[in-house]
Amino acid sequence: MDSGDSGIGDATGTIEGTTDNYVVKITKTPEAEAEFVRALGEKYGDLSGYRHFSMDISLYDSTGQVKIEDPKGVEVTLTVPIPEELALYGGNNRVAAVDHNGKLENLSTRFSMIDGAPCATFTATHFSPYGFYVDVNNLTAGDLDNTPKTGDPISPKWVLSIGLAALSIFLFLKKDPIANAARA
Repeated sequence: MDSGDSGIGDATGTIEGTTDNYVVKITKTPEAEAEFVRALGEKYGDLSGYRHFSMDISLYDSTGQVKIEDPKGVEVTLTVPIPEELALYGGNNRVAAVDHNGKLENLSTRFSMIDGAPCATFTATHFSPYGFYVDVNNLTAGDLDNTPKTGDPISPKWVLSIGLAALSIFLFLKKDPIANAARA
């Protein structure tokens, strides 16, 4: 994984759908910026309440020199640190791609903390401009870990422990008919 001069730090990824050796490069380019901003503006109109960070995600051969233009069936699951200027917005960040028709495509994203850095994990199904964006006029409170909570007031391990303790007491107090017959 080569994040080059993207300003997003260390990204990691896994490539699915091929056994070939590829290099994924994430770079910040003026072309990706222009395309992402255009698609974002087309979807949301006035962008004065939005903060964004665009990047180009491209696939290269194993040497990192030849760009693969149309890798059929190849997907890359990426974990990318949230850019510094958007990290303070935490889980309010959205990740989107610009599809082949120039439309903004919001991605299913999982947010987490890795080594103290807020990160986003998403799957790139095509290679084009991608970006993070936040609607600062519509923020919600929350943390980066959006793992569902069970809502149980008591942890299942305590329920099991109490149940086993009750069973032990019951069996201890229960009269054994065979032992009673032997005493008689």
